[in-house]
Amino acid sequence: MNERDLKYFCSLVETGNYTATATKFHVTQPAISAALRRLEEEYQAVLLTQANHRAQLVTTAAGRTLYIKSKQLLKDVAQMALEVHHANEQQVRLGFSNVAGGIWLPRVIKNLSQLIY
Repeated sequence: MNERDLKYFCSLVETGNYTATATKFHVTQPAISAALRRLEEEYQAVLLTQANHRAQLVTTAAGRTLYIKSKQLLKDVAQMALEVHHANEQQVRLGFSNVAGGIWLPRVIKNLSQLIY
């Protein structure tokens, strides 16, 4: 299993289409098929079924489980990469909605600055 295979698999489940998935990643359809085959071999389970090459892809129970877990894992890997990249910056990044940033945050900053000075 590798990250790329999981990305291909998730996209294949979402699009239901080998061509669309291959186009999205700028690879060939056989590359997508090979990734699916590797995952099915590793997990010893059929992940997707298709009655014929024109029929819609159907995700099996094992495939749904792998899809859900893969989406979370890929999100965690992306977050980890971001955190590692910013780890040595020695600054704090905060994100707020417009309401919190426009109403609540100025009061918090004012109160904090009064405590510091």
